[in-house]
Amino acid sequence: MDNHRIIALTGGVGSGKSRILELLKKEFGAGIIQTDHVAKQLEEPGQAGFEGLVKAFGEEIVGGDERLKKDVLARLVFEDEEARNTVNGLIHPLVWEQVQALALAAVKTHWLVVAESALVLENPDDFFHEIWYVYTAKNERIQRLIKSRGYSEKRCLKMMDGQPSEEEYRRCADFVIDNSGSMEDVTGQIRGKLGITPAERGSVVRDN
Repeated sequence: MDNHRIIALTGGVGSGKSRILELLKKEFGAGIIQTDHVAKQLEEPGQAGFEGLVKAFGEEIVGGDERLKKDVLARLVFEDEEARNTVNGLIHPLVWEQVQALALAAVKTHWLVVAESALVLENPDDFFHEIWYVYTAKNERIQRLIKSRGYSEKRCLKMMDGQPSEEEYRRCADFVIDNSGSMEDVTGQIRGKLGITPAERGSVVRDN
């Protein structure tokens, strides 16, 4: 594990983190961990996240299928700052504990492991070798969200207001990826940072 690298990839909603993750996986052989997927698993019945949320908000957030009513929970988080803070306080510590376990397992087969989250700033960064920030201008982010998710501009702005500012992201980042241009441009930025070309990735992806 001496040569492995564990990177935290962060950025605001609509910044295009998924695009970067796909590039890192396909072209650089990275192992990918997405915190929203981890959170969803923790919110399944019987998991610690599920139990904590039901205790905090009551049985009314549980549907007839014994699963969380995600629409009800999403509305609470979107409309009520106190509820949002409660959910974050319950779920985030559990998520980061699981992310660290997954990352330590992934370095056995990947030289590069990338954990993605818009909220990475809330986690102590001594676990990660570096924090990478994906930057895209706010107007472009809004247009992406309107087109891809059907959100209104008002909803986009409200979501962005609930996340760290660009200044906060940049302050914590070791590396900034400008995601406004072409994939070739983004690949060049990452290649320069990693010091390895996509063609060379096979020599650093470990065998099972």
